[in-house]
Amino acid sequence: MKLRLLAITLLGLASFSCDKARSLANKARSAMESEIAKKSADSDKTKVDPALEKLVDRTPEGVVFRKDIPFPARLDVKVTRSHEINGRVFESSILGNTATTVKGTQTTVTHLERAADQVRYTLEGSTFSDPVVEGDKQDEKKKPVVRQLAPPSKPRIYKKTGSKWIAENSEGFRTAALAKELSPVFDLLLEENLLAPRRLWLGRHRIKIGTEIPVTGDMLSMLVTGKAHGSYILKFESTSGVNGHPCGVFSIKGDYSRKGFPDFEGNLTDEDVTVESGKIWLSLLYPIVLREEMDTIQTFRSGASGSPASRTQGTVRVSVIRDWKTPKS
Repeated sequence: MKLRLLAITLLGLASFSCDKARSLANKARSAMESEIAKKSADSDKTKVDPALEKLVDRTPEGVVFRKDIPFPARLDVKVTRSHEINGRVFESSILGNTATTVKGTQTTVTHLERAADQVRYTLEGSTFSDPVVEGDKQDEKKKPVVRQLAPPSKPRIYKKTGSKWIAENSEGFRTAALAKELSPVFDLLLEENLLAPRRLWLGRHRIKIGTEIPVTGDMLSMLVTGKAHGSYILKFESTSGVNGHPCGVFSIKGDYSRKGFPDFEGNLTDEDVTVESGKIWLSLLYPIVLREEMDTIQTFRSGASGSPASRTQGTVRVSVIRDWKTPKS
């Protein structure tokens, strides 16, 4: 009888062990499938559209970063900018001077469309999220606080009349006043947001993987829009896609400074930036920068015309992704 009970017990343990092993195997398979799905999704983002790949000028001697293809007259661009900031903010007002610590991520999403001499701009939103605390078991389920800095805006439409960009009559007084401010720098905004090509590019010579390129003087405008001073060292690391578009991927180090750089909201920014490390994705078909991922040290001062300005100093992890499409007519 004891032998029979022992056999039944061992059989039960074996069954339990099999069930447990099966459960663990299922969990492992699920985790693996999840990881594979994630890698597949990441891979999809870096795949190149076969039709665009045919336009790439590639030989065993290297690639040419083309500038000869006519730039599209119709464009649709979604720009996602993320700045992970760890620093100090200094503000001055009639109440006195204040200094506060800022740590978190500011994310701004904009949507731009161009059809020849007409541009539509929409702010899809701007938020600031607190940093995620890692390693704190009590806060594992706690989500970071996300604050809205600016809500989605109504589209603003600008059109070119002669050499000036003006707001459409139906867009209201504020947009008309803003258009008057932006008109002298509107071409810079088009270039920064990929609605116009950069004036300087990498030239007609072929570039091999591993090639280092110093970028100084006037050539800096190839990467930094507007009047900037400084220098970069680029190293050609690989080729990849950004939302289907073929790009050359470069590692980047260096620094620059520029003053009074505008955005579509009427803010002007002075900045001194040191890029400690990072990567940029340059189109192989047009003179445009499609993506930036950089660890930087920055000092920047910004504010709208007629309003108090703030100065920020600290480390900033920068991510800029531009989803650049050419809609059919």
